[in-house]
Amino acid sequence: MKKLFLAIIAIMATSLVGFSQTTLSEAYKSLAGMKGMSEKTVDKAQVGQNAYIQDLKISRLSAAEGDVQGCRDSFIYMMENLPVRNMVIGANNQRELAAVYAVPAGGGLYNVLIIQGNALDGNFTASYGKTTKAGISAMKNCTVTMDADGLVMTTTPDSGSATFISMTD
Repeated sequence: MKKLFLAIIAIMATSLVGFSQTTLSEAYKSLAGMKGMSEKTVDKAQVGQNAYIQDLKISRLSAAEGDVQGCRDSFIYMMENLPVRNMVIGANNQRELAAVYAVPAGGGLYNVLIIQGNALDGNFTASYGKTTKAGISAMKNCTVTMDADGLVMTTTPDSGSATFISMTD
């Protein structure tokens, strides 16, 4: 009887953990609300030959020297609180980080959260918008290059040589 009771509690706890995960919208709002973030809106940004992110909100922060580690930690903390199953692609070497998360929004669209940061120069960006399956595919199949000088995610060959995410010196 004790084993059955403990098993039921374990199942309930596991289910509750799934419900408590941060949504992409909540993650964007949290990061965009950080002190010093400034937001702009873009109608659409191309990520593939025929793929775009629409209604894109972009919040950017150039951290002061003393705030860089705190910003980096906040961005990494947020990445750790998002469900890994929703990550399309990502890279993190504790200096540069970039990740794309997507979840179905209905009607063939997906909500997309793009997180990027560079602890070397203190630039951090969170972007949130909508895309189609073609946009998800372009981002999922992008090329990731990471070295000591920076991180680049390029959505080739779908979009030629258009750089999707770039953080370099």
